[in-house]
Amino acid sequence: MGREMPALVEARESLNYWETRLQTLPKTAVRKRREAREMAARCRERVVEAERAEYGAGFLGAVFMAMAERRLPSHTTRQIVRVGKGAAILAATAVASMVLLTIIAFVVLLALIF
Repeated sequence: MGREMPALVEARESLNYWETRLQTLPKTAVRKRREAREMAARCRERVVEAERAEYGAGFLGAVFMAMAERRLPSHTTRQIVRVGKGAAILAATAVASMVLLTIIAFVVLLALIF
């Protein structure tokens, strides 16, 4: 009569176990540390898959996760940073263009006056 844990909870607990194990193993335990690193990487993938299954993929899934857990999925935050960089470059280019046009208009106006 044991109840099954939801996949997301189980994946997060496994990830927590392997990350904690990796941090607590001595540096000399090379094989055990390698195993812990590999298992933590697998568990991270399971967590991402379970989050997608639980909340859905894409922007809408990220919104649902943000509402439910007050955080964004890790893969979404990387996408936001990448899109943010592009938006910042675009905004800086637009501001520089406007400043340049303003300076040119000011110089032309001064040339017409004097």
